[in-house]
Amino acid sequence: MKFNAIAISALAGVASASPVDTRQNGGGDGPFGPGTYKTESSLQQHTIYMPSKTTGSTKMPVLVWGNGACSADGRSNVQLLQQIASYGYPAISSGGPGQQGSTTAKMMTDSIDWAVANAGKGAYANVDATKIMAAGFSCGGVEAMAQIWDSRVSTIGVISSGLLDNQTAATHFNKPVLFCPGWAERYRLRQRREGLQEPPGQHPSWKGNINVGHGGTLGDQNGGKFGKAILNWAQYVLRADDKGKAYLTDGYKADGWAVETHAFDQLKPQA
Repeated sequence: MKFNAIAISALAGVASASPVDTRQNGGGDGPFGPGTYKTESSLQQHTIYMPSKTTGSTKMPVLVWGNGACSADGRSNVQLLQQIASYGYPAISSGGPGQQGSTTAKMMTDSIDWAVANAGKGAYANVDATKIMAAGFSCGGVEAMAQIWDSRVSTIGVISSGLLDNQTAATHFNKPVLFCPGWAERYRLRQRREGLQEPPGQHPSWKGNINVGHGGTLGDQNGGKFGKAILNWAQYVLRADDKGKAYLTDGYKADGWAVETHAFDQLKPQA
């Protein structure tokens, strides 16, 4: 199934890591932090965020990320992605650090291909590529939705993004979806145009809104409240984490989210 979007928007091989940028201080409050970023010669035009501490026996699910405006600067959402990495995830952003230009949905698919090819090898021995979340902001969210039919992807995150036409597309989504629209003052007016008003078939979704502008709090420390929603969704769906579930079922109230869920009680997280 295809749909049009709000904006128009090197694969396998054993990885040999390039050095982490020495100017980084890293970030994130997770147990494996700080999260830092690097590049890989085997995955050109991408930025890979990783925990700086070993995760020991803890396996690492994967987040692949698309930036707002389909920006090719892989540091566009550094606050969020360092936070995700600090909890034991490789977070792969389309676009290299400081790169100019635009990304495409294929670049996100390249991230998935690379993660699958390199999981369990060398520096990525603890990566579990059977647990992948594809997510993105604005135009990057459209790139993430393009991965919804990839069987290797477990869940999708749609952040301040949506559909302009083919507004029934969301009813055919075939896996759990996190929606964080963001712009509350325009949310009800734009809801139908985004094509996300109807629940996504029989598959679980969590749709949260707070009174912030486009992009919400992604630029705040650790991604702010948007970062908390994205992290807790990943933790619950990909790790069956009890704290993640607690935030999604009740803890979000303290952050002021207005939440609608669909079939959430039917969600079967990956242990």
